[in-house]
Amino acid sequence: MVSIDVRTFTAQVECYKRLVFQLCYAFVHNDMDAEDLTQETFLAAYNRLDSFDGTNFKAWLMAIAANKCKSFLTNPRRKMQVISDEQLSEITEPSPNPEEQLLRRETQEQLLRCCSQLKEPYKTVATLYFCKGVKLSTYAKESGIPLRTLETQLYRAKKLLRILWKEEEDHAMQPSRRT
Repeated sequence: MVSIDVRTFTAQVECYKRLVFQLCYAFVHNDMDAEDLTQETFLAAYNRLDSFDGTNFKAWLMAIAANKCKSFLTNPRRKMQVISDEQLSEITEPSPNPEEQLLRRETQEQLLRCCSQLKEPYKTVATLYFCKGVKLSTYAKESGIPLRTLETQLYRAKKLLRILWKEEEDHAMQPSRRT
């Protein structure tokens, strides 16, 4: 066994870091994984310097890198499982906590109040779209109103709603006065 000092090892790291990265990248095809594997390679090499026989540092280092990559690729934790559409449809979002439920309900109520303050035709378009979840294309088919007209009305309704929303927020922030 040959002893390598830290300065010599540091010089070898500088000399071979790109080559080790390229080898790791060739295995994993991902920059971040290749960088991690490059670091793991040099760390393992440093920890096993006493096992280096002194003949060919480059070959020894590349063997460590290749083994690190093979271990990485065969690690069962790394493998992704494909989920079928049926399984995906069974996954549900976690139900919101009471605070989230309250905030959603209050937001919906505020939105409905703001929509009800709009003048027609903005009131109908905004209420259907924001409060009832009706798509504009569906409403266009049902009402016979051109889709572009509804899009323009919704655009204008959004601008008006922003103003009403801010007014309502500002009003809620003001301290109440008792007489």
